[in-house]
Amino acid sequence: MSAIIHVLLVDDEEQFVLNLGKLLESRGFKMSTAFDGFQAVDAVQNTEGFDVIVMDVKMPGMDGINALKRIKQLAPATEVIMLTGHATLKSGIQAIREGAFDYLMKPCDIEDLTAKIQEAYAVETIKRHPVLWPRNKVEELICYTFERLDPDGRLADALDVLKQENGARAAETAYILDSEDRLLGFITKRDLIEAARETCPEFSLTWTALRENPDWLPPKRLRHVMHSRILYCRSDELLSDVAHQMITNKFRTMPVIDQGKVVGVVRLQDIFLHLEHEIE
Repeated sequence: MSAIIHVLLVDDEEQFVLNLGKLLESRGFKMSTAFDGFQAVDAVQNTEGFDVIVMDVKMPGMDGINALKRIKQLAPATEVIMLTGHATLKSGIQAIREGAFDYLMKPCDIEDLTAKIQEAYAVETIKRHPVLWPRNKVEELICYTFERLDPDGRLADALDVLKQENGARAAETAYILDSEDRLLGFITKRDLIEAARETCPEFSLTWTALRENPDWLPPKRLRHVMHSRILYCRSDELLSDVAHQMITNKFRTMPVIDQGKVVGVVRLQDIFLHLEHEIE
């Protein structure tokens, strides 16, 4: 990380806070802690500010959702990641509606959380300094190498794509195309975890566990699980406009379409890195 990111970790489970705080600190973050919503709000009011807040949903006194509302009033540009062991559809929707950057479930892989904090920090920086956006085009950052999936392919095919660890080019979203490279839909890691829960409801599934146990996936075809609501861009669009769309819709990658066909993808992280380089 080029900058030290100050993270406020909020959870009523003290040992969890201490253990997770040490793990994040070992990865270069500056850590502060709070053990309920009241302490979190007080910390935001009485410090110079935090770059990112990671907060539990279910806490006694002031819960995470109410604390999120208050924090967004005090520091609207600060990104808040909700991390909970009591995930529900209702609380997830409510958290996003109240301005949470994302809603993650415990146990959360430490590398996934680290990446999410870095992404939230980058978004928070852009919100604070929007005039820094360069007037460059998407075509400058297209990644032409990406995996194409068939709609009749297996969920395990998407797992093979998404579990690849290729450094900066690691896949975050898998795209489903027809035989003429026209975009049909996409699938994410979270979609695969949810699909595996149908087969293994007794397990507390994480991405790391699923990656090591592909047989947990049900025998479904990708067309039955993929999202058909597709956000895409053109190569001649401005990076600033596309990045704002990705931030608003909480997408990390976006397919680039030319003459109706997918020619590549653009990654939000690449735009952030490009922006950082331009500023230097």
